[in-house]
Amino acid sequence: MSTDRMTRRGFLGSGAVAGAGLLWSSSLGGCSLVDAKDGHEGLHAGSESQAKNVIFLVADGMNTGTWSLADYYLQHQNSTQNRGARRSEWVHLYAERLVNRALMETCSANSLVTDSAAAGSAWANGQRVNNGSLNVSPEGKILTPLHDLVQKSGRATGLVTTTRMTHATPASFATSVPKRGMEDDIALQYLDKGVDVLLGGGSRHFSAETRKDGDDLFSKFRKSGYEIMGNRDQLLGATDIPERLLGTFWKTHLPYTLDSQHNQEIAKSVPTLAEMMRAALKVLDRKPNGFLLQVEAGRVDHAGHGNDPGAIVHDQLAFDECIAVALEYTRDNPDTMVVVTTDHGCGGCQLNGMGASYLDTDKTFFNGIDALKSSYENLRNQFGVLPRAEFRALVENSIQLVLTDDQLDTLDGLKSTDYGVSTQIRKWHDPISRTGVNFTSSNHTGEFVELSAWGPGSGNFGSFVTNTDVNAVVRRVLALS
Repeated sequence: MSTDRMTRRGFLGSGAVAGAGLLWSSSLGGCSLVDAKDGHEGLHAGSESQAKNVIFLVADGMNTGTWSLADYYLQHQNSTQNRGARRSEWVHLYAERLVNRALMETCSANSLVTDSAAAGSAWANGQRVNNGSLNVSPEGKILTPLHDLVQKSGRATGLVTTTRMTHATPASFATSVPKRGMEDDIALQYLDKGVDVLLGGGSRHFSAETRKDGDDLFSKFRKSGYEIMGNRDQLLGATDIPERLLGTFWKTHLPYTLDSQHNQEIAKSVPTLAEMMRAALKVLDRKPNGFLLQVEAGRVDHAGHGNDPGAIVHDQLAFDECIAVALEYTRDNPDTMVVVTTDHGCGGCQLNGMGASYLDTDKTFFNGIDALKSSYENLRNQFGVLPRAEFRALVENSIQLVLTDDQLDTLDGLKSTDYGVSTQIRKWHDPISRTGVNFTSSNHTGEFVELSAWGPGSGNFGSFVTNTDVNAVVRRVLALS
């Protein structure tokens, strides 16, 4: 693999490419982008160092089991495609000792098990809040999120996600509302506060046709100097770099990576998380005083809630591509600190031993994940839309489950529920027997989680931190008052 230093022009010029595969060319792979002895203390830096920029990467709802599954599966993919058993970017960072590592406690103010709103708020304001709140204390006090301090310092801000743009984790870095479900209000706060880059899903909270107040936020953002984008071609084909950017590429959350890989219509419409991150960096890199960029793989969490092994593996791998982009960017911009973490676990995702002496584990897992061509959610979305025969064929082709007439009748009785159809399909599919992957529940979990960081100031993270400690580190590294 090439270790040639990539110039800033080279990095910024490589973003408008079609296909996630180009993000994974050999020149970008693994830790070859970074030499641990390159004259600026490798990826490590002293605790007293300050940074111009911070990139904050979040795999929302990631159990360590999820991370392990993705790493094992990537090795399998690479070996079967004669690329060698190359491991995930995150594991490379650990294996080569290129990052500061910490265990992080994730509690909220009112529960050992946090939700994403409370977890993100702890990072954003340095205090724990109740589950469901965004930067509002248990006593009702409005707390100041990181965006406000970063903007005050003269820096720019960006939020990138695979969820609705107004969902809890991106919203936590920039907005303050008593209830995370106030997504129309969150969208308006983004406009009022002037967040420079917003890329993800959730057009329904910006469109006059779907907002409860009928307000056309797209027009208001455009009048405030934002370039508005609604599909992948617009994002990747842009020839000019806008001053501000709002891109919403789906009405609600973006489809799972697994579904994009097997549906050309989705793939043409929806950019990958790494492609959105590159586009955000193009805009933010032009800001003379630096930036704070949060990038969230939010659908990892949703796949945990849905107990969907295929969706969770592929969305975790999509997140890992963003680590490669961050490595590439910091190679040419060593004044950038990068944090890679999760806000909490979800689902208790684990690979279980299969067969006598567990010797069927590898075959069960690799063959099982290889065979999956759809998320359970995507199948739910097609039920009632496709004729019965076509739906039956889709399910059989996608997850190798042959539905009987009685089972289809059962699904008919569940059509009015949000998750009833996908939950029932999952139960019939029995993913543990087919993949070896099992879940403890469909809820968040309360274990300590991994946090890693490199770049100036990353030494401020101790070996064990609380989620509230993260705020103090970012503020110190960016010299925020």
